[in-house]
Amino acid sequence: MSLMVGGVHLAEYAVFGILMGANLAVGLYFALNRRSRRMNSDEAFLGSRTLGIVPLSLSILATLVSAIGVVGFTAHFYTYGLHLLWSLVPLLFLVPVVSRIVVPVFYNLKITS
Repeated sequence: MSLMVGGVHLAEYAVFGILMGANLAVGLYFALNRRSRRMNSDEAFLGSRTLGIVPLSLSILATLVSAIGVVGFTAHFYTYGLHLLWSLVPLLFLVPVVSRIVVPVFYNLKITS
């Protein structure tokens, strides 16, 4: 018995469905829960400056990850291998510098984009 449907494994459909359902649930929650009051830019972009590091980091990560990137990198890795992962090595040095020097400057200036 094959678990493939049209060349795609059922587990892949399950993961995709869970991700889409979670995104839909979060979107509906915030659309319906916060409809009664207006949000200013500080609330929308920075969570009223009360967000912890994990939710803020996940929010930034979600804005950087796009569907085209996920599909494109997956196809590239499948075709050519994982050589692009070497580009992650500089992040070991850049992330601490940016998080300790650059982010506090912009945070203290209260800049929103």
